Order: sequence, then structure tokens, then C-alpha cells
Amino acid sequence: MPAELKSLILCDFAQIREGLLFVQSGGLTRLAAPTFPAKFACHVATLVWLPPNESGAAHEIVMKVKSASTAKLTATVNVALHESAAPSALRPGEGRQVPIVVPLATVSFPAAGEYDLHVEVDGEFAGDISFVVAQRI
Repeated sequence: MPAELKSLILCDFAQIREGLLFVQSGGLTRLAAPTFPAKFACHVATLVWLPPNESGAAHEIVMKVKSASTAKLTATVNVALHESAAPSALRPGEGRQVPIVVPLATVSFPAAGEYDLHVEVDGEFAGDISFVVAQRI
């Protein structure tokens, strides 16, 4: 069983505390900017499920932001997941959810339009979300 993306949320803010994912204002589908190119102080919050036999292994997560209309790549964010051994509280054979937070403040959106956030885990498509970037009037 490979690592698996279980949750993918665009949100105003997210953080990890004591192994738990805290999401504030999650489920964004629309971002607005007065001018372009534009950057936003939002985050991507994810939960990745690790099977018991892979809890100490390294995993690679790649997030690609693309224009939905042209498929032109806007940004690529690489996340290396290097988890320690499974916590001792897990039962033998039990997998676990690993929270990951990625700030999108460095991604520059060139124009208004619909964008897709495409996620790969260990080189395999794992999920995606779409959102609109609009011009604030």
C-alpha cells in the first residue's frame, strides 16, 4: 500500500500543533486581487495517510498550480516528507495520518482565471482542487 492523499484544502491559514492539523477558514474557492500578477497569503492543508510499513520512509509530494483553461504551469511546490518511526501509541499494523501545511505566499498568479492545484504523492497523481482567482473591482 502506498502513501495516500486523504485531504486537500485551500484555506486562509493552517498550522500543525502536536501532530494535529489546525485549519482556519478552509474550503476557499475564490481569491481576489486588485492587480496582477498577484500573491495571496493562503495555505494548502493536507492529510497524507502512511501505511504501517512506510511510516519511517521518505515520501515526495509535488503540488503544481496550473491554469485550468490552458494547462500552463504557474508554480511547482515540492514537499519532502521525512517522518520518523511511527509513534509508540499506534497498534501493530496501524497506519497514520500526517498533516502537511504549504504556504502559497510565494506563488505568483499572472492573471485572473480558474486554476487547478494538482498533487502527486511519490510520483503518482493523488488529487486536485480548483479555485478562481478574480480581479477585485
